[in-house]
Order: sequence, then structure tokens, then C-alpha cells
Amino acid sequence: MNILQCNKLTSEQKQHIEELYAHCCLQEPLTQELFLVSDMNVEPEKPCFFLAYEAAQLVSFLTAFFPTKEEVEFTGFTHPDKREQGHMTALIAAALPLFSQARYHQALFIREKGSQSGEEFLSKRYPAIARTEYVLELKSNAWKTRQTTGVLTEVTPQTQEIAGKILSEIFEQDEQTSKQHLTFLLSRPDGQVYLYYVEGVPVGTVNVHYLDKEVAMIHAVGIHKPLRRKGHGERMMVDLLNMLTQNTSAVRLEVDSDNPPALALYQKLGFCTLNRVDYHAMIF
Repeated sequence: MNILQCNKLTSEQKQHIEELYAHCCLQEPLTQELFLVSDMNVEPEKPCFFLAYEAAQLVSFLTAFFPTKEEVEFTGFTHPDKREQGHMTALIAAALPLFSQARYHQALFIREKGSQSGEEFLSKRYPAIARTEYVLELKSNAWKTRQTTGVLTEVTPQTQEIAGKILSEIFEQDEQTSKQHLTFLLSRPDGQVYLYYVEGVPVGTVNVHYLDKEVAMIHAVGIHKPLRRKGHGERMMVDLLNMLTQNTSAVRLEVDSDNPPALALYQKLGFCTLNRVDYHAMIF
């Protein structure tokens, strides 16, 4: 077995990964979107892709996502015919030492509810679940347009500088990291970043990523800390749903189990659970 590690993938490597993932999806009902870029990572030069080859065949793949120093999140999969042969264990052994506890607070391995092989692997090695994330969906035909008082404004390259500062305040992270993330998000043709204004003052932000022409995915919903629990989050979501449901068949988002107020809000708006993802705590 030959292990390759890198922070950028070639087109050939991406093809190998996509083919391997498609093969795994034939065996198990996997729904997670492949994220094969490193631009959002707080240390973009650090290796984040780990590929295990036997001869010219990709048999196992591991990727690390670390947009902040709070945690590194691993996801991976192995060819069904090559499981229980130590490939994923070898990839983790190569990757985990790069993320010391002195630099990253915790390491997590993400497992979809439908992945039986993932459950078998992680229950033996990393059985403790740090948190659970729910994937929620709202069918567009179930949404009824509502009136609100705020204004959603799409961030453009012309407003990127001020938006980066606002995002750093909302998510309480350094401005350079926020601007780095924003630059990447604005470079994607399949998504937008919005600021939410109330009486001319920016109070919140939200990202939209289109999985395809029919499904929009909402990310990074945030309200300024002093203005939380005043209804701004709900009004911002209503404005966003008024817009998204006009041109899609469904809208999705993810919410952590440790954020019950947000979960309750989304359920109130009509979102239903589509999938569940468990985050298993790893040992550095």
C-alpha cells in the first residue's frame, strides 16, 4: 500500500476519489457531499487529503477539514472489498500526528447514520460521540411566503472588505480568517453570502450553496451576539426562505444537537430531519 498526502488534488486524483465514493454508495446509503478543496482550512498549506493506493487503484481515502483551530474533522471511506485490512487505520495514523493537541483543541471523525461499515469501524476505535449533527430539509412547496422587516443583501467583491469585518465579529474569529473564508466562498459559482440588515444596521449573515439546480444548502447562520434571542435569526431565515423556495424544490441545512434553540427554530419554520451525522471523538 502506498499512502499519498497533499493539500491540493489533481484532476486524476479527484476522479479516483469520486469513483471510489460512487462504488461505496452502491453498498450503503451515503448522502454527504464530497468536499475536495482546502481553501477553507485555517492552515491551507497543511496536508488534508490522504490517499491509499494498491498498485494504481485507490482503495481508501481520508480528508481533514479544519476551518478554525477549535477542531479538525475527518471523513473517509474504503472500497467495500478492501475493508478490515488496515487501510483506514493506516491513513489515520499518517494524518492525526499533523494535528497536535497544542494546535487543535480536538479531533473528530464524522459518520453518517446510514454507514454501517463506518459504525463498525468507529465503535471499536473511537466509540465516544462528541456531538450529533442533523441534516434538515424543507420542501419548497410547503413554504408560504411571509412578510418581514429586514433586508438581505448579497455580498459582492465590492463589499467584501466590510463583510469580512462583520463576519469576524459575528463568528468571533480573527478578521484574517474570516476574509480568507469569504474570498473562497465568493469564488464559488454555486453559492452566495448574504448580510442581513435591520434599519440599515448589519445584524446577521448566512451562506447559500446550491447542491444542484433543485436543492439549496444553507450554511453559517449567524447573528451578532448582543442581538441574539430578539427574533432577528427567525426573520432573516424567513427572508431567505421567501427567496430560495421560489427557484428550488427543497432547502437543506445542518444543525448541531448542542444547539437546541436553533433546532427548535428550524423545526418551527417547517424543516424535517433528513439525515443524522455523528461526530466521534478521536485521541491525538
